[in-house]
Amino acid sequence: MGEDVDVVVVGAGLSGVGAACHLRRECPEESVLVLEARERMGGTWDLFRYPGVRSDSDMFTLAYDFAPWRDERAIVQGADIQRYVEDTARAYGVDARTRFSHRVVRADWSSDDRRWHLSVDHAGTELAVTCRFLWVCTGYYRYDAGHQPHLEGQEEF
Repeated sequence: MGEDVDVVVVGAGLSGVGAACHLRRECPEESVLVLEARERMGGTWDLFRYPGVRSDSDMFTLAYDFAPWRDERAIVQGADIQRYVEDTARAYGVDARTRFSHRVVRADWSSDDRRWHLSVDHAGTELAVTCRFLWVCTGYYRYDAGHQPHLEGQEEF
């Protein structure tokens, strides 16, 4: 059958780590598993490491309410945000509940089982995970691949 947990959080970026920390704080009796397709947590802040990458939002606004930003600087480099995400995950034990290189490729709800049935790819092996609640925190676009729209007549250029 595979592994069964109460909650699966998909994604270990800023949102996924925040969601998992929230669950650890507010619902400590629930089993939580974070599945991250990449090899490290941090999402955007792990992927984009070019010189000068930073947030356009101030960290006092962007930071979690349960882990306030303590640095004097409001606008910081991506590496600072990456560290903040990792430090917060560690402080709430989310790092130990995160599986890296685990990409969720399918999620099906079963009314009979009252569970989500997930197909997860890990190094070419398909794994099965079931959960009562599925919290998808993967962002709103594929930042690792980009989007190439089809434009009428584009092949003529």
